Amino acid sequence: MKKANIVSGLVGMTFSAAAFIKTLSFRQFKNVPIGPEFFPRYLAGGLFICSLFLVIQSIISKPKESDPPAPTLSPFDKGMQRLFVGVAIVIVYALCWEILGFLIATPLAMAGMMFLLGMRKPLTMILFSIGTTAVVYFAFRMILSIDVPLGLLEPFIY
Repeated sequence: MKKANIVSGLVGMTFSAAAFIKTLSFRQFKNVPIGPEFFPRYLAGGLFICSLFLVIQSIISKPKESDPPAPTLSPFDKGMQRLFVGVAIVIVYALCWEILGFLIATPLAMAGMMFLLGMRKPLTMILFSIGTTAVVYFAFRMILSIDVPLGLLEPFIY
């Protein structure tokens, strides 16, 4: 388990450093005290700190005789299969976002994720997916004045 924690910590530190460096290229806006880089930088910094603590803790801790061996990852494990399906849903969502539009793709992706996570009540899935999408659309479009892709619905909304 000690080696797995060290490797995980180093991977997290590398990923967070890369994300932080990427935020340096974000566009800066005049007269805006907090730009688009603010939140990603703090997330990257937090990940780096947590990963560093994991590495330090793993190095200084002494292994116990009762420690179980590190679990292995297998594509035949049900949890891993659900992870792969979840990642596939996100990828398909990202690919369909421009074509179908936010208002169609988002409720479909949300319903798919809810089903994947064990929700089996169709009415709850439909109402929650559509309701959440409507709230997010309203917040982005009306409050923040940020356009989201409308895809197939663009001729009907504008």
